[in-house]
Amino acid sequence: MTLPFFGVIRSGLSIPFGKVPSDNPYKKDNVIFFFSGLVYQNGKEISGNQFMKDDDIIAIEVNMTIPRTAHLFINSIQQPVFMSGLPESVQFYFFLNSQGDSATVLSLKKLAAPTIANIPDAKEVKWE
Repeated sequence: MTLPFFGVIRSGLSIPFGKVPSDNPYKKDNVIFFFSGLVYQNGKEISGNQFMKDDDIIAIEVNMTIPRTAHLFINSIQQPVFMSGLPESVQFYFFLNSQGDSATVLSLKKLAAPTIANIPDAKEVKWE
């Protein structure tokens, strides 16, 4: 069984029904935040984020100032594994696998300033 996941994808990329973002040729054009805590990009799996549970509030903060980063928050807690080197234009997406799975977008906003903190054991993953 595949758990739901979500992520950031290069703008304009469309993944056909029956395919997933980790399939070729799409895997190089997105980063996946799995519910298991893994972060996946272009064949690389990096562990270190906490497991996501039903009813958790999940946020991705994207900073488009170079080095263009995506940081994951679970219930307002910044997670250690983050992505850098995002493309110049991105979209957000989520993948639902089972009947009854759902996701609700609570907000999408431009922040006046980043909220990212330097945290111990942070792991930077570079978009390739």
